Amino acid sequence: MQPENCQRDVIEVDVLCVGAGVASLATALTLLRKCAAAGTAKPTVMVIEKGAAVGGHSLSGAVLDPAALTSLLTPEELAAMPVEARVTGETMARLTPTGHSQVPWAPPEMHAHGFPIISLSKFTTWLGGLAEAAGAEIYPDMPGAELLFEGERVVGVRLRDKGWDKHGQKRAHFDAGADIRAKVVVLGEGACGFLTEKLKAKKQMAKGANPQAYAIGLKELFDVPAAPDRVGQIFHTFGYPLDSGTYGGGFLYRLGATRVAVGLVIALDYAPAEINTHDLFRAFKAHPLIAKELEGGEVCGYGAKVLPEGGFFALPELSTDGALIVGDAAGLLDSVRLKGIHLAVQSGVCAGETLAACLQKDDFSAAALQGYPTRFQQTQGWKDLHKVRNARAAFKFGMLPGVAATGLSLVTKGLLPPGRIHREPDHAALKKLGAGTQLPAPPRANSSKQQLDLLTDLFHSGTKHEEDQPAHLHILQPERCKECIKTYGAPCTRFCPAQVYELEEHEQCIRIQASNCLHCKTCQIKDPLQNIEWVTPEGGGGPAYREM
Repeated sequence: MQPENCQRDVIEVDVLCVGAGVASLATALTLLRKCAAAGTAKPTVMVIEKGAAVGGHSLSGAVLDPAALTSLLTPEELAAMPVEARVTGETMARLTPTGHSQVPWAPPEMHAHGFPIISLSKFTTWLGGLAEAAGAEIYPDMPGAELLFEGERVVGVRLRDKGWDKHGQKRAHFDAGADIRAKVVVLGEGACGFLTEKLKAKKQMAKGANPQAYAIGLKELFDVPAAPDRVGQIFHTFGYPLDSGTYGGGFLYRLGATRVAVGLVIALDYAPAEINTHDLFRAFKAHPLIAKELEGGEVCGYGAKVLPEGGFFALPELSTDGALIVGDAAGLLDSVRLKGIHLAVQSGVCAGETLAACLQKDDFSAAALQGYPTRFQQTQGWKDLHKVRNARAAFKFGMLPGVAATGLSLVTKGLLPPGRIHREPDHAALKKLGAGTQLPAPPRANSSKQQLDLLTDLFHSGTKHEEDQPAHLHILQPERCKECIKTYGAPCTRFCPAQVYELEEHEQCIRIQASNCLHCKTCQIKDPLQNIEWVTPEGGGGPAYREM
């Protein structure tokens, strides 16, 4: 609720970055260091973050391709970077319900030996400290509610009001969100960012592009019995528990002698309406190859997020009049390697270099901001995205054609498959309930410390929201829920990784528990009737990924 008649503070800055993720922080750090090196006046750079702390909403695997870091960090900073372990051994396996077969050979692009394994939350927090030391002003607990325009130019962001109650009345501590006006706004909100999607639609920045493809990734951290000889071992899997028509796979990383990260990534263009993402995750953990690594362990963290997998042909324009889009918000992720942090760094560096040049000339026109995509198109990351541009879309034809297209892309350095493979939005792939797909039965929840029910897992995410606030999840036309329940069996109760949606069978309606929300936005993406809208809640809410 953002009424126009509120008295609002106005804050003027040079550069406003929305979202304190890697891409935004890399932008701020690069810009400020470039200005310092050139001896020019230090610009005012503000970074706003909807979470309670920098890094609190950052969730990833994460095996980091370090190649891009040399353009951002000094040798001393690279040495001091928080690293959990380095990859000492790699296993790629195809899982069947009871066994597995190891892939004997993988292309060089898939190798990660020696790469750092990091906690993205810790890394983001650390990077935020560097940006602050360089002069950036970082403000958590400050979500953006809407973009400000003058004509067609973006001129700032209005912050979310605080203090409305769930009935739409002002509470005693009501505080109208300020208008932050800037010469340029950098959108680094992550995948399916709220303001980013509004901007793309208003300015038609994705016109002609493929619809973005998303995947939901569920992840747990485990404390396990000490195994110092296993530190740095990583597993990547495909096959079970996913059916042959569903793109995705699992991972397990040995972060330390007593710490393991395990996760399952499920593409959101899956067809079976019966799929329950958390059930598939638990079935994956019960597989003999994975269960052996978790034996004797106990869950200490949980989270979920969406990944933008559409690749090169799903990218929007990266700049427009008054705004730049960086990192996952722009869809910059290599879905073949399942890596995006290095692309977030590269896009942030290119954005920061462009803004430094704009400041020097005092020119923030659309033409000047075009320097950002021009710079990014010269990077290795862009070239890698182009090389595998048809790989993800080819999986719409099935697993074997998708694998073949990926192999051709890598072997021919992008010459094959030729042309462009088009695809439909993720929600359009869902089939009616009872289409006949046989899904694996998950193990009984709470049967061990390795198999938690969804709400117990959710507790380990640290998720909290102010209860007395307007819901940030909206069913746009509640009467259409009956249609969805009849046709698809209320899929929102299964694809949500946080039990936000509950079916009231006697009323044939959906009840929303918004306080459970992990901010992944799976509901908005996968709902087959496109009847759910996610908006930013009051600041400080959501998960608290401190070790993820």
